[in-house]
Amino acid sequence: MRLRTFTLCALATFVLVVAAPDTQAKSGTPITACGQVVTTSAFLTRSLLCPNASGVVVGADGITIDLEGFTLRGGGVHYGIDDPGYDRVTVENGVLRSFDVGLYAHDSADDVRVSNLLASGNFFGVYISGNGASVKSSAASGNGGGVYVQGESARVQTVTAVGNHFDGISIDGDAPSVRSSTASGNESDGIIVAGDAAVIRSNRAEANGFSGGVSDAAGLGIEVVNGSFTTPPVGTSVARGNDAPNECNPASLC
Repeated sequence: MRLRTFTLCALATFVLVVAAPDTQAKSGTPITACGQVVTTSAFLTRSLLCPNASGVVVGADGITIDLEGFTLRGGGVHYGIDDPGYDRVTVENGVLRSFDVGLYAHDSADDVRVSNLLASGNFFGVYISGNGASVKSSAASGNGGGVYVQGESARVQTVTAVGNHFDGISIDGDAPSVRSSTASGNESDGIIVAGDAAVIRSNRAEANGFSGGVSDAAGLGIEVVNGSFTTPPVGTSVARGNDAPNECNPASLC
């Protein structure tokens, strides 16, 4: 109960941070309707309900989408932010709820940057397929999967993944870094990496692996998949109360 209370308080604080729209004038393209394709840096002007379309569609490299503390809420098989392969895209400052994927950057979308984002109640919270991804100061709560990155040199820092039905934070790619992040109450592994030369440091992984609240002694707090690395992972983190008795694989990570 103490861990759950702490987690809920932390998420409530995060929501308050992203839910305070910036009152200063912004430059760029105003986003005023669901499914809008943006080819320059753009900002959300109000919360939008998008049951039959994606929230925002990226249409160019090198742009920033600032949600301004507002919420994109969806439904069906659509995406909150859809980046179909554009590089160097930044998404920041808002909430993505009830989409198939909250933020979906795919088809080799490289150097995607995510910050100050809350993804909640989606099938996947954040899903990035591309090299050089950065996810920081963000949270994924109550999704199917929390934060998933497929690509080399991923950087995840100060991310909270809580109560997701699959893994909390998952990276598939070499040279990843996961730092100062929290994974708790996810039904599969808290943090899982499949890749060489991982750095996993100063994280907390607690009470993960209890699918449907039932123990099968399988869910780890932190795992780097056997056979996925030549250079062993480095770093230490705190892992406790996870379903698998060894907590971490390799054991040196906790």
